[in-house]
Amino acid sequence: MVGRSSAIASALVLLFILPLAASSISPLEQGKGGLDADGKWTLSVESELHAEWWTHWSRDKDSDSLDDRLEWLLGQSVEVQQDWWRRAPEGSARIFVDYNHHPTDADVSALEELGVQVTFRPKYLDTVSATAPFSSILSENGILSLPGVVMIEDLGLAEPNMHEAAPNMGVDQVWNDFGFDGTGSVVAILDTGVRGDHEGLNDMDDEPFTMGCEQPDPDPTNPNPIPIDCDPKIIAFYDSVFTDSEQDPSTSYDSGTHGSHVAGIAAGTGGGQADPTSGLKYIGAAPGAFLINLLACCDGDIEDVIQGAQWAIENKDKYGIDIVTSSLGEQQLEIHFDNDGSSTWSRQMDSVVEAGIITTLSAGNEFGGATFAGCNTIDSPGDANLPVTVASLDKDLGLAIYSSRGYTSDGRVKPDVATIGSSIMAPDAATSDGYTSKSGTSMATPLMAGIAALMVEANPDITPAEFKDIISAHSIERDLQLLDDPGFNDCSILETRPDNEFGFGQADPLAFVEAAGSIDRSLNVSMDVETLQQIGNESYISGTASGVAPGMGLVEVRVGGGTWKGAADLSGDWSLWRVKLDPHDSSGNSTIYARLVVTEDSISPIDSRRVVLVDGVVSSSSSGGLTELSSSVFWFPFLVAIGIIGTVSVRERWITKIRGEEGAIMTENRGIYTITSKVGSALDPRLIPGRWNSARDSWVDGESLADNQFRRYVSLSILYTAQGLPQGFTYVAFPAFLAVNDVSPVDIAALWAAIALPWTFKFVWGPMVDGIQAPSYGRRRPWILFAQTGMVVTLGALLFVSNLAESIQLVTLVLFIHNLFSSLQDVGVDALAVDVLQPDEVAKANGFMFAAKRAGYILGGAILGIMATKFGIKSAIVIQLPLLLIIMALPLFLRERSGDRLFPWDRNTSTSLWKDDSEETPEDAPDVEIPWSEDDDDPYRAANWAAKNLVSKHITLPAAMLWLTITATLLGMAIYIVGVLVYSDWQDRPLLFMDIVNFGVIAISLIVLMQLSQKLGVRLPMVPNVLSGSMTGPAITTYNIVKGFSLRSSFLLIFLCLLSELYLFVDPIILDIFINEAGWEMDKYSAVMGGIVIAFLMAGQLIGGFLGDRFGVREVAMIGFTLLALANAGLAILQDYWGNTTIMVAYLCLRAIINGLAWISIISVSMRLTYSKAGGTQFTAYMSMFNLSGVIALSLTGKAIEIMDYISALYLGAGLTLMTVLFLVFVDPDECDRVLEGRLGGDQEIDGDLGETPDGWWEEGDGEVVPSS
Repeated sequence: MVGRSSAIASALVLLFILPLAASSISPLEQGKGGLDADGKWTLSVESELHAEWWTHWSRDKDSDSLDDRLEWLLGQSVEVQQDWWRRAPEGSARIFVDYNHHPTDADVSALEELGVQVTFRPKYLDTVSATAPFSSILSENGILSLPGVVMIEDLGLAEPNMHEAAPNMGVDQVWNDFGFDGTGSVVAILDTGVRGDHEGLNDMDDEPFTMGCEQPDPDPTNPNPIPIDCDPKIIAFYDSVFTDSEQDPSTSYDSGTHGSHVAGIAAGTGGGQADPTSGLKYIGAAPGAFLINLLACCDGDIEDVIQGAQWAIENKDKYGIDIVTSSLGEQQLEIHFDNDGSSTWSRQMDSVVEAGIITTLSAGNEFGGATFAGCNTIDSPGDANLPVTVASLDKDLGLAIYSSRGYTSDGRVKPDVATIGSSIMAPDAATSDGYTSKSGTSMATPLMAGIAALMVEANPDITPAEFKDIISAHSIERDLQLLDDPGFNDCSILETRPDNEFGFGQADPLAFVEAAGSIDRSLNVSMDVETLQQIGNESYISGTASGVAPGMGLVEVRVGGGTWKGAADLSGDWSLWRVKLDPHDSSGNSTIYARLVVTEDSISPIDSRRVVLVDGVVSSSSSGGLTELSSSVFWFPFLVAIGIIGTVSVRERWITKIRGEEGAIMTENRGIYTITSKVGSALDPRLIPGRWNSARDSWVDGESLADNQFRRYVSLSILYTAQGLPQGFTYVAFPAFLAVNDVSPVDIAALWAAIALPWTFKFVWGPMVDGIQAPSYGRRRPWILFAQTGMVVTLGALLFVSNLAESIQLVTLVLFIHNLFSSLQDVGVDALAVDVLQPDEVAKANGFMFAAKRAGYILGGAILGIMATKFGIKSAIVIQLPLLLIIMALPLFLRERSGDRLFPWDRNTSTSLWKDDSEETPEDAPDVEIPWSEDDDDPYRAANWAAKNLVSKHITLPAAMLWLTITATLLGMAIYIVGVLVYSDWQDRPLLFMDIVNFGVIAISLIVLMQLSQKLGVRLPMVPNVLSGSMTGPAITTYNIVKGFSLRSSFLLIFLCLLSELYLFVDPIILDIFINEAGWEMDKYSAVMGGIVIAFLMAGQLIGGFLGDRFGVREVAMIGFTLLALANAGLAILQDYWGNTTIMVAYLCLRAIINGLAWISIISVSMRLTYSKAGGTQFTAYMSMFNLSGVIALSLTGKAIEIMDYISALYLGAGLTLMTVLFLVFVDPDECDRVLEGRLGGDQEIDGDLGETPDGWWEEGDGEVVPSS
């Protein structure tokens, strides 16, 4: 029992001690490696891919750590040995000594003690190359006895893989479809060298001398110096055969003829001799690519190739090396030795790929078509794991008989892809301009490298792994047809794809390039840069882009191998963009790339341009040649505006409005003090219960909107929320959902165009809302209910579409109809606001309404967008539907005026269509009251003319033409809308739309000429009106619409609206400054503008509403736009602080408050000057003018920044903002209420200049100033 216990204890002790003992012998915790000759632990530098490769190397079948080929050679004659080991003396061999760690100086010393001469120690391999006496190889105490030595390899010779015809891979489709030619990509040719003075390889444009770069200084001794060609194709030259050093690229040469031929196939320009029959040039696959000459063959041995590959790794970043292509392979003997990817050469090429360089290698020409013997003939390094190994096709696309075939000795399928390699014409290094035909996998491999260069241009960030994945996924699948194979040699027993003949198949350049760039052919981007244009430090690059919906995508630009930098969108849809380049580190030739990115899978074809980077800093606010304006372009009109405001304020006695009746500027119940105190109390949580009770009491105080101010504010705000909610959902959340679900930008742009159309043409709803009414249920309420019902039904219909992303055409149609109803609701609610709001509450109500609309937009766009991302788009629809139903319930149970019916079963106490509710309708009154005078003394002559020319049996020729023009224009617009919905390319055909507009303009001009001719006495024929009996209703509507615009202030307001949004002129400039000068990312700018700045904008609208009702909307608008102009100019004044985020965010917030205040005031002026009986039409017309003003401002911005610097453009934009102040002087916001509505002291006649009336500020008579209310 004791013995058994002792044995168990001893076993436990050993169990714990042995690992400790082992750890003192092999410190595994230090990582992969081994002990060097001095007994020091040294790490391995090789990839995990080749961990302990020597334990299963197929060329060491007897497991004696000697290369089987080396053993065979050691038994051959001296002549064979000397021919093979050219750099070794008799009795010595050229070998690779492989270690389990990276060899140290101690290891080298140990080899030298054995008489071994180490000639090269690779940095990325656990290997040294050496010349070793036979005895050191074969002796028991020789090399294999040294610490860490795991294998001795034959070093061997490299040779070109060649045979003989011309490529036809469809590369020209890439050139034609995408415009790619490899521009910016760099291909390193690891071969016999490249003849740099060959006409097809010496430069990019085949011109003898391309100027644009720095030329030699004048030399008095040489009056005719040879100029420097500024676009050389060969940018670097490394000689690893003779000098083991980097040489001047202008001295690049070919030690044979193979390398130049290979280089021409990959990237030759075709300069020199052409095909004598067709005259066509022999152009390489990527003629725009740069070349690097890595001279590594064939006057030495494989050590030279290892050195050349190592130089490529070490200089990858210096020269931007994208691709290494090598058409070299191990020279073969009369017997074939297996290859499993573990040779030193193969492992070195794996290291090139792991360094991030795309690598193409030839499969070899070991006659893979030979029956049985042709299999397993892939040469080293073609057997390497990570590079792409290329097989050769004949020009008829059949597999070439000479092309080596797999398997590799470790059972992997090789090659990876097949391209044409037979009978390819390329530069003949024996001449300076001639071409010759060669065949072989040597020719197929550079063709694949050229295709890779096209792929790099399409996606400069492409990795070797992505490159190989694209080949595997997009090659044209091929299968060996035995009847077409000369040797009837099928080397693929089980494999179909990849197989051992074609790999993954035949290369498809177009598909490869399209996949590499995630190219969406519907997207386009272009830079305003010329080839070899000089680009200074911090220069601006601008351009255009198309194919993306507004608010989507990002244009990115990068220089050379730098990082992508986001541009500033100056137009809202990337049709104009600009970016400021970062400072470059060095001057010289480089490449600038631009792309439009929608998603990772949807990117435009890249626009790439070769440029010359020059030293020197371009001014941060301008580029050379831009106009600089004096700041007086703003300060002079600003001082004039201040003077005008001062004069007007004195003449109109603004001080009486500020002081109020009690005569104090800040009283307890008035002014700014009131606003601030109310805001403060509103935020006090202790007052919430009391305010809730007060609100409830206010809600029941009066049964209709006309009787209850609180109901007006709440109801209109909620209805405006219902406008913003679907807009945010359809404009932001839904397109984002489609983009995430891989819907093409073309379809998204079509959707965007379709849902924008109802809002573009919503003015059509105005006359319908004004003319077709059911007054017993309220003038506007039926339209609002109808519109909201349509919104709910169409939105709910989307729930029945199984896959929204796949049914994009159906979804587009449904959302178009949805927005038809939404725009109709917008017009109806605006008309309702005009009807029910009192003059002294218009501004405050508009502040509430537009802030609520903005909140609805944020809810529909941001919050529902987040819901759609997390729970699916239909969840967002499900949430939105009950919200719309709740909002719909509001007008369902609200009366516009007392006595209005809610439902058909209610008692009707409403009055006629046009009378006020207080008036009684006589029993014998006509069904419809005619508002115009039958005589010619109607004060509104234009309205009278329009109405009579609708109801008369005979109408004037100009009137007939006017009605036909309106009808034809509306019909044309309807056809255009249908076309946009049915045909996806119609939104890109503005010409048709402009034809409709031009027709309307020409027709109206002709009508005006006919009217003038009548004034001059020309008699025009009358035209029968066959519709006269049914035009009474439209005539009444037309009369009221024209009457609404007949007031001078209302008419001037049209032009004021066209000017009022010119302040938007500076918005793209502000964006440009924050992106390109302050260094903000687009995401940061969007987050700030869409977050805190929006909140301040809404606050400004609310403040503007309170101030407008208290002090007058015109007065607040004049001061607001003056401050807005100062704010716009303020960015120029703050130029030194553009990089200070805190100051810039504060500036944006302050500007947002002023913007909201000024804008809500001008909106309120427009509503005050809208006639209630034409509210739907007139107010919609004003809003259309606002939108047109913004379009004009943004179009002016694009032109301005092309000719002037930022500061000048900011001052100019600020000056344009002040034009609104000037026009406001001549506008009387009380005129409509006083003259048409009779709200402000009777129905006075117009009796003043420029729309002013006797109680305006230009009073006639004794000069007494009467302030306007």
